[in-house]
Amino acid sequence: MPGFAPRARERSRRVQNTELRPLGAGEMLDRAITLYVRRFALIVTVLAVVSVPIVLLEALTVPQSAHMFSDLGRMMAAGANGAASQRAADQFARDNTMTPLGMLVLFGASGARLLMWCAILAVVAAAYAGIETSVGAAYRLALRRWAPLLVVTLAFAILGMFCAIPVFVLYFLVIVAIVALAALHQVVATVVVTIVGVLVVIAGLAVVGSLAFMSYELAAVAIVTETGNPVEAIGIGLRRALAPGMKRRTLVAGLVMLLLSQLGAVPILALAAVATALTRVDALYFAVIGVGTVLLDGLVASFAVVYAVDVRVRREGFDIVLPETPPVPA
Repeated sequence: MPGFAPRARERSRRVQNTELRPLGAGEMLDRAITLYVRRFALIVTVLAVVSVPIVLLEALTVPQSAHMFSDLGRMMAAGANGAASQRAADQFARDNTMTPLGMLVLFGASGARLLMWCAILAVVAAAYAGIETSVGAAYRLALRRWAPLLVVTLAFAILGMFCAIPVFVLYFLVIVAIVALAALHQVVATVVVTIVGVLVVIAGLAVVGSLAFMSYELAAVAIVTETGNPVEAIGIGLRRALAPGMKRRTLVAGLVMLLLSQLGAVPILALAAVATALTRVDALYFAVIGVGTVLLDGLVASFAVVYAVDVRVRREGFDIVLPETPPVPA
């Protein structure tokens, strides 16, 4: 693609010459939102190509999952009423039992979402570099990088569980301490240890989760924009996330990502549950979940790319060159 790399390098020189300092979390979020809004149609289209079929398939194969929140409501309403509580619990168990077909859909959807994530990172990265691309070009690149990203995903899942072991050990020790103090009838000490212990465990999980999650996202962006070698991408993600002077920034960025992706899902689930309860139309639950997920994923991907480019350019002095993200042919 003649002229592509020189144009990208020229843009990167202008960016580096005018603003070399690392961006703050607020600035990165602002850039991510701006990028998301400017490329809204393309981003939503790339996500919808995979998300819409997945939601339709889930609605056809596991329609009872739309009743989860109403089942929980019945369980809470039943309270101490033994018979009613048992009926509500039985209904909840039936509606949330995973069938073999449901498991197959779940695994298939996970693989398809990974392909979608490759494509959306490619589109957002190209847009951030000021390069035009297309849905087809993004998914062609995603097909080539799907297997390496799968390796990276599994590696970081294992790494995250390993890093969380100290937090789970701490959790176990807190439980032992609470039980021991309760047995000794130390009421005040039990309350204090419970509150402090819970806060410390939550903080530990947040720190480990944020660092692991952000390291993974840096590796994922590297897979899409820099290298198809999963081992090299894992090294890039860990090096950029945990380098001297970078841990705090990575932690803050990871917390922002987790807040966007996890807390952002709460109002979507609440709206879906309320809409389904009011209309008693199960399909509406999946429609709201599908639309909300597409909108949220676009913003999360935009932030991930903005942070990855900020680290790469400002901390390492590299050009913003995306050698495998092709522009739309003239």
